Amino acid sequence: MSIRIPPSLKWLIDKRARISGEIDKTRKSLDRAHALIKEMHDLEETLSAIDKTLSLHELQIDKTLIKPIKSHYVRLKMPYGAINHAILTCLKLYDDGSPVSKSTINNFVIARYYDPNEESLPFKQIARSIHQSLNRLHADGKIKRFHNPKLNDEGLWKLADTDEV
Repeated sequence: MSIRIPPSLKWLIDKRARISGEIDKTRKSLDRAHALIKEMHDLEETLSAIDKTLSLHELQIDKTLIKPIKSHYVRLKMPYGAINHAILTCLKLYDDGSPVSKSTINNFVIARYYDPNEESLPFKQIARSIHQSLNRLHADGKIKRFHNPKLNDEGLWKLADTDEV
């Protein structure tokens, strides 16, 4: 025989679960805020060091005339070279003689670096980073392009032959 939970108690249990979830979400936001504050302090220290170095130069520059450059780039939380490594790993795994589509590579990289505890990866940013990495790897001769880059078709890529690298 099962025990029936009264609606008022069910409501309290649900309310507690929701508030607990909000507390967890707020704690994560606070942790990110603390990390941003630390990053800002580090940037301010670096800027101060650059200002001091500029003041030591014989040519004096008015620092107020130097306008800040605002970048639209958002740094992905991945180790340096991780995207290139993931692309090459993907192309090795799918090396069955046919080229691999860019969407397959995108999905592979996102799945490889997906962390359920972190906020979601900005898809447009990671797709742009993968695109740039593919072009660099192609320019270095590590991969081959099997599509016309001037057309808006989906990219097809394959590892370059080891003889040609």
